[in-house]
Amino acid sequence: VDLSAYLTSATAASTYLTTATAASTYGTIAQAKTEYLVLAASDESTALTTGTGKVTFRMPYAMTVSSVRASLSTAQASGSILTVDINEAGTTILSTKLTIDNTEKTSTTAATAPVISDTALADDAEITIDIDQVGDGTAKGLKVVLIGTRV
Repeated sequence: VDLSAYLTSATAASTYLTTATAASTYGTIAQAKTEYLVLAASDESTALTTGTGKVTFRMPYAMTVSSVRASLSTAQASGSILTVDINEAGTTILSTKLTIDNTEKTSTTAATAPVISDTALADDAEITIDIDQVGDGTAKGLKVVLIGTRV
């Protein structure tokens, strides 16, 4: 089969690469550039406790954060809402911290959404994850996700 007619046709290429169907099927360029840093901030079997620096790492590149989320392997049943903070060089990047409502495993359904006050994370910046508040002591398996684009 001779595909040269299809491969050299600018009209055919532009038709397939710029249609809404192609964008919805294959995503946009912005989506292709989105980075996801997924961090385990605890093990899977130990009940979470409050404290600073539950995990510490250094940014592998500069990043503009567009969203953050947290999840649990085991939801807590009751008590105070689980609250998580993300810090760059010891200073929070959130004006409204991440929360996970009781009986739920994800922050994406929380009654209060997080608000990012510092979206610019520097290359090699020290990032720490704190657990500011726990409920009945049954939550386990905390993961935190930073979503954004490289700078």
